[in-house]
Amino acid sequence: MNGQTARQFFAPLIGLVLLFAALGPPVGGALFVPLAVLLKPPVAADALALSALIAALLGHTVMLVAAYAVGVGPAAATGFLFALCDAVAPERWPRSLVAAAIGGAAAYAAVLRFAALGASLEFTIRGNVDASTADWTSAAFSGGIEDALAHAFVASGAIAGLVSAMVASLVGLRMRPAAADAEPLGAA
Repeated sequence: MNGQTARQFFAPLIGLVLLFAALGPPVGGALFVPLAVLLKPPVAADALALSALIAALLGHTVMLVAAYAVGVGPAAATGFLFALCDAVAPERWPRSLVAAAIGGAAAYAAVLRFAALGASLEFTIRGNVDASTADWTSAAFSGGIEDALAHAFVASGAIAGLVSAMVASLVGLRMRPAAADAEPLGAA
């Protein structure tokens, strides 16, 4: 790969990764709370009061910081995988839908990592505190709330991937040059 070809490949790749990393977390963060509310199971009054308290403590600015802290990794991975897919996909392939699938898969991988960390934290809490505290945490987050949050996180990652791919298409950020700019096959 010569210098010109490397620049033609890596410049759009870096642009797509940066676009997805910059746009994905705010889109996903803005959609996470409404999706969590839509996907939530019926909850008890104490769990509802706890979620209201947490929502009151987290303002929009804190939520945006949290969205970038949690979502920049999956968003950048989505951008990277989308760029590789865009480089080899046929011309009429539905790239935005592919980005949504990649975004959902990257968010699901992050959810699995968070679930492992949460299980470790729960094990530590159960081992180091009295039974009443451990029972309170189990009661507050029981009833499928964890599943609703996981589904909302994956759905917001998929939608963020879709939106980021659409923005990339609107601004003309692609891995391959447009058909008018491409050289004929016989040109050397």
